[in-house]
Amino acid sequence: MNKAQAMPAGFEKQDPVFYAGDELHRFKQQKVQQALERSEFDAFMFFKAEAVRYVTDFYVKGFRPFMEPEYVVLVVKGKPPVVGYISGSDDLRIRFKSDIEDARRLPPVTSWHTVIAGMIADYGLANARIGTDLMPFMVHEGLKAQFPALRIGNLGKVWAQLTAVKHPIEVQLIRNSVRVADMGADAAIAAIKPGVSEHSVVAEAVYVMRKQGSEFEPFIPLVASGYNTSMFERVATEKIMRAGEMVILDLGAVVKGYTADLGRTVICGGDPTPEQKAIYQATHLALHEAKKIIKPGVTCQQIDARAREVIRDAGWGDYLYTGNTGHQLGYGLHGDPLVDKNIDFEVVENMVMCLEPRIVLPDRPDIGGAHLEDVVLVTKDGHEQINTTPYDQRLLK
Repeated sequence: MNKAQAMPAGFEKQDPVFYAGDELHRFKQQKVQQALERSEFDAFMFFKAEAVRYVTDFYVKGFRPFMEPEYVVLVVKGKPPVVGYISGSDDLRIRFKSDIEDARRLPPVTSWHTVIAGMIADYGLANARIGTDLMPFMVHEGLKAQFPALRIGNLGKVWAQLTAVKHPIEVQLIRNSVRVADMGADAAIAAIKPGVSEHSVVAEAVYVMRKQGSEFEPFIPLVASGYNTSMFERVATEKIMRAGEMVILDLGAVVKGYTADLGRTVICGGDPTPEQKAIYQATHLALHEAKKIIKPGVTCQQIDARAREVIRDAGWGDYLYTGNTGHQLGYGLHGDPLVDKNIDFEVVENMVMCLEPRIVLPDRPDIGGAHLEDVVLVTKDGHEQINTTPYDQRLLK
């Protein structure tokens, strides 16, 4: 346990890395406690990196966007968060750059349950109901073996309700992050030319975003051209772009923990074909028609349905993207509730969401695909688009 230990000589207490300030820190911790009080659970236990950072504001090991268990945070009613961590460097970082009072070193993940069991015992939770987000199987089995009366449940809906509606400070932080992503997108679009590789275009975008304050890229930046757009390739490859190819961009930035995510499609030199214009214009119309209906009380399901309806009416129903049309933004990337055909969550003021309809033609690599993604703030009587990267007017004519 690392509780209230003296600071080593030569170090002074500092704010966490990329800290958003005391007011928001207190607000989030109070909000988590209020959610716990309203829930069916006696405690929350989060394993996702973005959740650990949201609850504590500690910058978890570079906040690496990997699916790798490295931290756990236990939230008990009326108590400060309790953190488990694996890295020896965090022995000092947690003491030096956080206000975490109770931090415990974790063994290899196969034995995490031994330390987490100590947390549960110390805070009187042996017979409790604990809600969790992504508990490793071996942790679950170890805890159930030691505490047969312990009940473990799913925190998915609670997390969505906790994080979907943003504090005004959070809205401003997302605006700042989106501004940086817009700069990256502008740099990428300017770099798109025949003879240039997808990977080098991404390098221009990342350079600008990092220079403007982005902590890291919340996902691998995507620049896909030609046949890569027809399969919606998820990374920028070594492929050289050619004149007349469609090029899809999907870029993100992170400022003080808050994420931006936006997408555009442009034509690489030359003139687009009628088919390329058609899929672009159908995607563009779907995006704008979906945005038109956004206001408090509308469901995520209705927004998703409107985008799909437009694409079907334009004759591209056979190429509809089967996933969700959008997601929330905040901490992490694809926040809940998703804008999806199965989600009847009613949107409310100060939710921030991405809408990203797309049409890709896997059987027509000569045409490719189109993807457009905007960031939208829900206002009291409608919406406001936050990002400013322009659409390609050559494809709209």
